[in-house]
Amino acid sequence: MPELLAQTNRTQADLAKHLGVTESYISQVIKGKSKLSVLKMKMAADYLNCYMDDLFEWEWETGKR
Repeated sequence: MPELLAQTNRTQADLAKHLGVTESYISQVIKGKSKLSVLKMKMAADYLNCYMDDLFEWEWETGKR
């Protein structure tokens, strides 16, 4: 997410305001300590002109489905 913010010349504060959350919450999301709801993720993706998948780092577990 930091790269997407930089590419769009926006800050964590800008994104937080757009999503109606605190800057601290966005910081926690970036650190992986909190997660965005699907709605907030869609709003963030639209705001950052990317796909929702671009906001999430997938971790696959082998042998589990």
